[in-house]
Amino acid sequence: MKVLIIHFRSAPSSGWQRQHQPAEVGEIDSAGTDGVSLEMMKRKTILEGMGHEVAICSAYNWADFPVPTLEFDSEEVIKMMRNFFGPKIMDFASETELKRAFDISLSELKQRLGKAMRDFKPNMLFVHNILSLPVHPVATVALTELLRGIRLPCAAIHHDILSEGAYKFTPTCDFAKLVLEGYFPPTLPNLRHWTINSRNKRALKERGVEAKVIHDTMDFDQQLDSVEQARIRALLRREYGIKPNDIVLFVGARIVPNKQMEIAGHLTAVLQSLCQDVVGRNLYHGEVFSEESRVVLVLAGRPEHAFADYQRRLFELFDALKIAWVYIGNEVRPLRLEEAGFYALYPDMYTMADFVLYPTGWEGFGNQLLEAFAAGLPVVVFEYPVFKEDIAPKGVKVVSLKDTILEERDSRGLVKVPVGVLTRAARDVVTILTVRDKYRSITAHNIMVGRKYFSFDVLRAHLVDALGWAGSYTN
Repeated sequence: MKVLIIHFRSAPSSGWQRQHQPAEVGEIDSAGTDGVSLEMMKRKTILEGMGHEVAICSAYNWADFPVPTLEFDSEEVIKMMRNFFGPKIMDFASETELKRAFDISLSELKQRLGKAMRDFKPNMLFVHNILSLPVHPVATVALTELLRGIRLPCAAIHHDILSEGAYKFTPTCDFAKLVLEGYFPPTLPNLRHWTINSRNKRALKERGVEAKVIHDTMDFDQQLDSVEQARIRALLRREYGIKPNDIVLFVGARIVPNKQMEIAGHLTAVLQSLCQDVVGRNLYHGEVFSEESRVVLVLAGRPEHAFADYQRRLFELFDALKIAWVYIGNEVRPLRLEEAGFYALYPDMYTMADFVLYPTGWEGFGNQLLEAFAAGLPVVVFEYPVFKEDIAPKGVKVVSLKDTILEERDSRGLVKVPVGVLTRAARDVVTILTVRDKYRSITAHNIMVGRKYFSFDVLRAHLVDALGWAGSYTN
């Protein structure tokens, strides 16, 4: 079967990386590391392993079918969003003018997407997020109208939906309201819906849409061997001035407000204050924590242009807390290109870590959480809603930051959690880091849980289900 996977963005394939010279790697500076792109590549890998022909259609030039106007972080789309959602229409004289501009963009994008489909001639489509999240309404309407016309079977994977998490959309006019209510998501006879958490499933049902749940997944059976892991760990720690007996607290999530990275800074400060209790003790890997050892917070996730002010305030906080911290996101790529000094977030950058911090307040699921489990690392978690409902009941073992932030924010507008919660979590981290058997028991347990509930076997079963439906679908 020929399968076309469509999303706003995508990660490059290893083949693309091999064909391009290191000087060209700048093209991927801000792309391909988001969770949806990574989930797409997992599907592509498994589908190809099953013998299917798979192509990617996204905004980026490394896609098999690049359609640049799918990018939602462009001036044109940002302008459309600003006038579609918010207090009022700002850049157009009237609702009629807004609709005229929308229709012009719609016609162009439909032509480009239609050409990709005609050229590849797929038997089915997988569409990620475009039909559920209103960050590029033109793309949603364009794809829906094409699906209505060509009647290809389409599996829609809704990672983020209209009514959940950090996404709130208030239409500026009747036209925007019509699009918002009629297309997110659309309902068509050739469209089947999946989503990544139970909350989304309930919210979709309230809109009359039946969806199955397929959680994010990881390949828990393919890990770096111990020699390679040790090599990359030593290399990266040396690169960033981190000693073998320093404690690295690692955050792999993007630098955006809902990730609540300020909590990671506060936890690092509390753990740093407990260092005297650790001096002279063996860490889980055998190194001795000394008077010169540090607790280092490492940030490997990328910022986003729209939240540059959050990044600025966050980094100011870290400096004010007088913690040791380093930002390495500029060296993170979807794939390793070691000769150019670039490394993949997973598994490469995780080799530096002793503990992963996951203080996010909202996630559709939790890609970096699964990465931490698969990398064999213990995790500190703020218990966000999807974690409590879809992940914790599976039996994972984590250090908890509970689920409550203080009502009052700090002077920078950043969130805080109770000091007592931070102190208890920091003491738990110390215990795990200094008791080898406990460290190994927790990480081995989480890998076992991951293999059972979040592995590629689970994803493969989902793909077989979707392919079976598509194969039996008739117009």
